[in-house]
Amino acid sequence: MFAKEYYHPFNPTPLKNKPLILVGPSGVGKRTLIDLVLQDYGDIFARKKSITTRPIRVGNEKSKENFNFITEHDFRRMLQNGEFVEYHERSEGILYGTAKAELERIKSSGKIPIIEVDVEGAVEINRQAVEGNFLFIYPPSFEELRRRIGNRIETE
Repeated sequence: MFAKEYYHPFNPTPLKNKPLILVGPSGVGKRTLIDLVLQDYGDIFARKKSITTRPIRVGNEKSKENFNFITEHDFRRMLQNGEFVEYHERSEGILYGTAKAELERIKSSGKIPIIEVDVEGAVEINRQAVEGNFLFIYPPSFEELRRRIGNRIETE
């Protein structure tokens, strides 16, 4: 109920229509939380698609819902042109980023973008002076986080 009231069109809050930025470590449940928000408030929010250089995972239909796949050359060109609000490179050389154009696409549709990032991504978004509503997600316990990450590694 809070989200619906907080982001209601008649609420004159200065943070209205600013992205909802979910921050937390991998495995904490950001994606699960986003799915729940979209289930109840999909008329208000939209999940942003990340840009990545990783290959499409075979048999994973959701990949195209969550990612735009581009070449490393195109990603680096976008980076040089300042087209990202945040990006990071994984140890295996795969690049991920949030494009400014994607956030504008969602805003122009009348919805509020939801961005999911780790702490480093949140710092970069802040450095880029992107105004947003930051929400840090804590794990229930570090043992549970280790279990989730372990399960994720085993299934990928």
